Amino acid sequence: MNRITLLLLLLVLTGTTLQAQNKKELIAQVNSLNAELQSTKAELTESKKNEKISAARADSFESQLKGLEENNATLLQNLNNFTAQSNNKLDNLSSVMESLRKKEAELKFINDALTSNDSISLLVLTKLKQTLGENANIKVERGSVVVIMDQTALFGANSNNTELQAGATESLNKIAGIIKANPDMAVTLEFHTDDASSWEIIYKQAASVTPIIGNTPDVKAERIMVSRKTDLANSLYIMLHPDFNSFYLNLRQNMKK
Repeated sequence: MNRITLLLLLLVLTGTTLQAQNKKELIAQVNSLNAELQSTKAELTESKKNEKISAARADSFESQLKGLEENNATLLQNLNNFTAQSNNKLDNLSSVMESLRKKEAELKFINDALTSNDSISLLVLTKLKQTLGENANIKVERGSVVVIMDQTALFGANSNNTELQAGATESLNKIAGIIKANPDMAVTLEFHTDDASSWEIIYKQAASVTPIIGNTPDVKAERIMVSRKTDLANSLYIMLHPDFNSFYLNLRQNMKK
């Protein structure tokens, strides 16, 4: 009986001990699972937090990328505009340079022509003084070398006379030689008379002078012009000057190049 009781007691103690041990193990397992659950929750929370951060970063990166794309597009447009403006400026600069080149060529042509005319006028002036003598009435006026001849010495005391005096021919022949030697110069016969002299008389007097100074094919008719100035000088101004018609014609042709 005692042995049975002891055995039963032993079984009860053993069962109680096993039960207590199982309970501790279950509690330990529960605690372990709770700890694992808390860790998982913490990881999940951290993951969600990281996901939000990543999403925010992604939105930020996307926004920055969009901004960069817009900036790049703006920069590319500005670059295209700058390139177009630069090309326009280059074209305008080329046009300005070409215009300046033409102007420079025109100015050079004018300067060379004026320099040449001045040189020729100086030579003509010197030659006239050597040919006609230092007492001859010669001057430079309005770009022309002018030989002033007394009307009376040419046509006599009668202002209506149209035939040359005998002594006038020699001086006119000397002037004619210089005119022939300078084919680039034109000649103007400018009659200085009073109001009483008519154009008819002037033209007849000019017709007496022109055969002498233009008695060679080298002196073309268009090189000689006749004009009149009303004053009391009673003189003939034989003016040797550049052929301005030819000069302006050459200038216009030069400007068209």
